[in-house]
Amino acid sequence: MKLLGSEGRWSVAGAVTGPLIVGAFLLLAGPAAAVDVAANSPAEAGPTVSAAAEAPRPRDFRIGVLGDSLGEGVYAGLAQLVRGEPNVDVKKYAKVNTGIARSDRYDWPEAADDLAEKPMDVALLVFGANDLQTIRESGKAYYYKQAAWEERYRKRVAHIVKAFAGRGVKVYWLSLPITRKNRFQADYAYLNEIFRQEAEANGATFIDAWKAFADENGEYTTNFTVDGKSTIIRASDGVHFTPLGYQVYAGLALDRLRQDLNF
Repeated sequence: MKLLGSEGRWSVAGAVTGPLIVGAFLLLAGPAAAVDVAANSPAEAGPTVSAAAEAPRPRDFRIGVLGDSLGEGVYAGLAQLVRGEPNVDVKKYAKVNTGIARSDRYDWPEAADDLAEKPMDVALLVFGANDLQTIRESGKAYYYKQAAWEERYRKRVAHIVKAFAGRGVKVYWLSLPITRKNRFQADYAYLNEIFRQEAEANGATFIDAWKAFADENGEYTTNFTVDGKSTIIRASDGVHFTPLGYQVYAGLALDRLRQDLNF
């Protein structure tokens, strides 16, 4: 599995089916510094031209990250991965203690209508960690996983996607990761399927991160190989990540964005 691209940027080539092997470049992400060709080659007649002068400046690329606490972590990881790329601008619109189900706390469909007006090329969405709860609308309660709950939840998911896609913003939905508790695994897999279906039905791209954080048997694991050493990249709650883990999580999305959008 390839992790580091030819330009010194994050890259994961091919499917990830087991524990990830992460290099130290994660902490030093960004293109390698330009090297003056003349300083490393025999003297020749005529003027010398540096590699930096020959290469056109990459176009500016704007990524907005929306979501809950996992979304905040993905923002932090993504910002770290592109910190050496001044043409890539990452903005945080994610909010902890929010979710799609609890519009009384923060109304994400309504917020999406406003945020879609902001300048961005990509909206990266990471939701679901806080959504295993009742939806309340017009004084009525719709309990988690009931048919009426799912109908309303799907409408909210679709609304968020269409708010951005309708304005020409590329929308990517990063799935929930595998979790430690079996109950949460079933619930998060259920939500991921809703996200996948609604994303694909409304012009968005779904990025499945589940297997990337499972072992060779498809089970939850906290241990990943980093620079030849077994390292824990999942948080103690079995849902969230360490700072390095968020770089890996965000890197799955970044690799797909580079593949699709060539920036």
